[in-house]
Amino acid sequence: MIKQIIIVALLLVNLMGRAQENTALQKIRLEFQEIQDEADIERILAFDYNNAKEAEQEMIKAYQAAGTCMRANYKTSPISKLKYFNEGKKNLEELIRAGKEVENIYLRLLLQLNVPRMLNYNKNIEEDMAFLDTSLAKSPIDLPYKKLMIENLVRLADKEALKEVLLQIDVVEVN
Repeated sequence: MIKQIIIVALLLVNLMGRAQENTALQKIRLEFQEIQDEADIERILAFDYNNAKEAEQEMIKAYQAAGTCMRANYKTSPISKLKYFNEGKKNLEELIRAGKEVENIYLRLLLQLNVPRMLNYNKNIEEDMAFLDTSLAKSPIDLPYKKLMIENLVRLADKEALKEVLLQIDVVEVN
């Protein structure tokens, strides 16, 4: 009887630990989607992910890198704007080189579709769309978030042809 109680207690602790780990990534996703001002970006940049799994930590770092790029929107000095954009871009590119994942590619594509062309951060748009086309449906991301990812990208796409390609990306894996 005591053995069974101990096993149940260990299972509960394990499940609670996993729920907390998942919550960190889910929380940063939600906070990222709700960015409306510089204070929201500061919360993303200060987000504590030390208790998350290593793979989730890498995704959280990608959201923070994108947040650093977005921080440029709230600076008045062109030098500060460029500094924050380049810092975030560098961090995101390093994360992608370390491991191409659906979410870090999504974030890069989101930035590429949103930043001015003069920054020359648009060279991977087609490659990133192709990656999402082949990988999004297979990724373990929740279906509502996958759909939100596509909606965000479509909203930022400036050309109808890009929107059409994005809308064709499957979010559910067909067996």
